[in-house]
Amino acid sequence: MVKRREPKNTEIPNVDPAKIEDFASRVDEVAKPGRMGRPPKAPGKKRDYKAISLPFNQAEWEVLERAAEISGRSKNNFIRWAIAEVAKSL
Repeated sequence: MVKRREPKNTEIPNVDPAKIEDFASRVDEVAKPGRMGRPPKAPGKKRDYKAISLPFNQAEWEVLERAAEISGRSKNNFIRWAIAEVAKSL
């Protein structure tokens, strides 16, 4: 639901009220992805089976940060994705 605010200055130049209403009404129509643009994780898939602690040096961490940012994934999600991709190629 869009919260509409009443502007203090009601005479804004070059603004068509119909365009504003059209823009606001499309908000609810768009499918919303998960946080940071990723699809939400599958329901019922808890990640409580195993956990690891993986130390990184600075160079490895910078590579991970850059790759995760380029791919649009979180660092943890990028590591999971990379493991799955390498496992497929074996």
